[in-house]
Amino acid sequence: MEYAELNKAPSTPQEMTTSTEERMRHMRATMEQYMTTASDRAREAAAYADRTVHQNPWTAVSVGFGVGMMFGALVTLLASRPSHGVIDQFR
Repeated sequence: MEYAELNKAPSTPQEMTTSTEERMRHMRATMEQYMTTASDRAREAAAYADRTVHQNPWTAVSVGFGVGMMFGALVTLLASRPSHGVIDQFR
């Protein structure tokens, strides 16, 4: 659709319904295309990750261990930090 057609006000309720239905169909088709593309990309990324882990298992174990240590350290730091939240003001 051209820009002029998109900004043209419908003159009858029938035109308004038809125009809205067309826009909704177009929007649905676009969203389905986006979802299909995202699904395909996610599938490709998962296959790539699977191949990489199978080719380099010890590297994958090391990376997992490092990420786990960093996450554990972060949780420990946050848990030991004194909180100054709204709930503490009422205690």
